[in-house]
Amino acid sequence: MKLSQKVAANTAVQIITKAVTVCFGFLTMIILTRYLGREMYGNYMYVLTLIVLFGAFADWGTATIGVREASKEKEKQDKILVNIFLLRLFLSLGASVLMLLAAFFMPLKIANPLNELILRQGIVIGSLILILSTIKASFAVVFQTRLEMQKFAVGDITASILIFSISFLLVRFNFGLIPLIMAVLVAYLGSLLVLTFLVLKTIKFRISWDKVFVKKFLKESLPMGAVLLVFTVDNKIDTVMLGSLKGSGAVGIYSLSYRIYDVLILGAAYFMNSLLPVLSQYADLKKWRGKLVIIYQRSFDILLVMGGLLVILVLLFSPLAVRLITQNRFGEFFDSVLVLRILSLAIFLSYFNHLTGFTIVALGKQRLYFSVALAALAFNVLLNLLVIPKFSYYGAAGVTILTETLIFFITLFFVFRLLKKFPSPFHFPKTLVQLIKQRGRIF
Repeated sequence: MKLSQKVAANTAVQIITKAVTVCFGFLTMIILTRYLGREMYGNYMYVLTLIVLFGAFADWGTATIGVREASKEKEKQDKILVNIFLLRLFLSLGASVLMLLAAFFMPLKIANPLNELILRQGIVIGSLILILSTIKASFAVVFQTRLEMQKFAVGDITASILIFSISFLLVRFNFGLIPLIMAVLVAYLGSLLVLTFLVLKTIKFRISWDKVFVKKFLKESLPMGAVLLVFTVDNKIDTVMLGSLKGSGAVGIYSLSYRIYDVLILGAAYFMNSLLPVLSQYADLKKWRGKLVIIYQRSFDILLVMGGLLVILVLLFSPLAVRLITQNRFGEFFDSVLVLRILSLAIFLSYFNHLTGFTIVALGKQRLYFSVALAALAFNVLLNLLVIPKFSYYGAAGVTILTETLIFFITLFFVFRLLKKFPSPFHFPKTLVQLIKQRGRIF
């Protein structure tokens, strides 16, 4: 198979895998919201949010930079991948300890002492899930480097199916919250058994610690890790603050809407991931500014339509979506409808932020992007501290819109300084004509 075919096949596999895991994720969410109700579902999602949050410390950019570095050294590739795996394992242990400390010292607003104890126990279990999650992601580095993501897809889908299946059985026999969190742990263990077998068939796994490489690798990973950490914290901090300031019920309402939000912005992420190599190809502004301006405008047109349609669909079908997920618990989760409608505006802005953000990265201006992310995080945290005590999850959703707005205007003006052009919101008819003339090709 040619390299271009391998890249295309790996991209397709990742999209299909994501679609399958999202489907099982929604099925799991349906049975959990119906069984747990608002308060306990909020506790469940609070634990999963902390896993993602502390998981950013465990990753620290080593996955992305790991693929890059391992791809450079074909002869030493196996040794490099093993060293990356070991380093990430050590980082995950450190992050797990931090999460374990959070289980005992993090402030939680829960009136019932028994429910608070259950949640803290869940966070302890979550610290173990964090380690397994990092190992799973480390195996993804191996398969991505070898352009064999179909192998990782097997493990990823296995985990999703196991989480759904075990959760379904536990709900049927009324086992409660802690066993449901344990179900995630067991599912990841099952997935790792499959992935370990496939990894050992792919590389020679010989433990050999290379201090020189690890030191250099950490130095390379630090900037990327800082960016990823800031964006992860910015994405999840509102849920954590809701749990600390307003309690589990607020987390349950907000998390249901935000999970739908996370899925809906994937369209922009996949589109811009596919477009990044094209943008990077024309990154020399002295030579290709005109071409880049055309790509930038046409991409804006496509994202404008995608984001606009999603806003309309979310505004119209939010009640139906929440009702389908929560079923007989719809009354408890009714406020999620308005929260989701508020977040629809954030989805619209997020689509444009993917365009400006990826353009900045393609032009090699990552340092500025980090500054933008840091400013957005500070803005997000400070504003949430002000509005969550008074407006709860509605306030958190509103702050998400304001944060996306801030990012949009800062990045829009920065791209303008580079390209000397603002995208026009009235240009789409021309792009549509171009799309028809060239049978789907617009770049």
